[in-house]
Amino acid sequence: MSRTLKVVGVLLSLFLIATVCSQIYFVTNDKCTYNVALEYSVSQSLSFKGVIVRNETVITSPSGGVVDYCYSDGSKISAGAVIANCYASKAEILSKQKKESYESEIAGLKQAQSFVNTEYSDADSVKRLIDEKYGEMADYIRLKEYEKAKDSEAELRVLMNKYNVITGLESDYQQLITSLEDKISLVDQVYNEPTSSVVSKSGGYFVSTTDGYEQSLNYETIYDLDKKSIEDIVNGKPQPVANAIGKTFDSYSCKIIGVINTDNPFFADTYVNFKLSSSSNVYSAYVEKIDKVNDKGDCIIILDCEMIDEFIIKNRVEQIQLIFDDYDGIRVPRKAIRFKDNQKGVYIIYGEEYVFKKINVVYEGDDFVLSEITDDEDSLMIYDQIVIDGRGVGV
Repeated sequence: MSRTLKVVGVLLSLFLIATVCSQIYFVTNDKCTYNVALEYSVSQSLSFKGVIVRNETVITSPSGGVVDYCYSDGSKISAGAVIANCYASKAEILSKQKKESYESEIAGLKQAQSFVNTEYSDADSVKRLIDEKYGEMADYIRLKEYEKAKDSEAELRVLMNKYNVITGLESDYQQLITSLEDKISLVDQVYNEPTSSVVSKSGGYFVSTTDGYEQSLNYETIYDLDKKSIEDIVNGKPQPVANAIGKTFDSYSCKIIGVINTDNPFFADTYVNFKLSSSSNVYSAYVEKIDKVNDKGDCIIILDCEMIDEFIIKNRVEQIQLIFDDYDGIRVPRKAIRFKDNQKGVYIIYGEEYVFKKINVVYEGDDFVLSEITDDEDSLMIYDQIVIDGRGVGV
């Protein structure tokens, strides 16, 4: 019995020694470097400074004073519409704004007052609307769309007043309404009417700024601009027109002209997508022309854009990024690529083994490729550990 135990002990000792030695060998002689397979996106693009061109009409004020606009930038106006009022001082405008604020608050309180002594009791629905409106207001503030945020804040206040009535936190708003009406009376005692008004002679879209190029840049003169003229506009400073309160243009379309550098203007006479530095929106435009101007690859490009928005209407110059293709896939370093049975792929770490996984290349960069994202277990998948180099990896 004791002899048998000795034999078993010897065998266990030998097994333990062999295991430790193999682990030491693996650690010291089978080192490898690896990358974790992650999703990656690539956009083929071309950027340039673009000059926005439209048929624009300058609007001037017949008299001086402080201007109070009736429309926000980008608003559509009709012929004969009052675009702005001119006041003797800023204090008059502040009094007008106070009165409008009081009147808006009274309207909301009266709306909430209508729920007093009613059987309407769906407080949960109103609470959900409050949460949604609060989130909407926060989003507008984050996007710096303060006018929209102001409108959301007014709607939020009405909903909260309703909620207070429904839940019994408030029983009556009449005292507050009367107080606000008294404040309006005090404002009326010091408020003076505008000294003059500015009326639009034609319909279109309104912008409250000018830069001095309204008369010289239009759909006809754009074709006369050379490389130097474009660069002068891009690098120049706006020169607001004297006595102007803004301008109008007849549609939400525009042309964009700029200087690009490319040896292969393959995208002429095609539609392309583009982005602005001031917006995350994607726009579409027709590439009207690309004219080469020198042997260095500089070309004048003209885009025809049929639809723009509030992000593009105010600025004369914008950073334009033309987007040709977007690619998504798993990023694979080129030096990790191997071949097995004529199949392109990579080795990954699976426990203590190297396992070959196929890749399907959808984009090739300088030092990496993108492999198709797939659920195929025989193919590379996200979070696999890609072997860059290591002992025993196939070549």
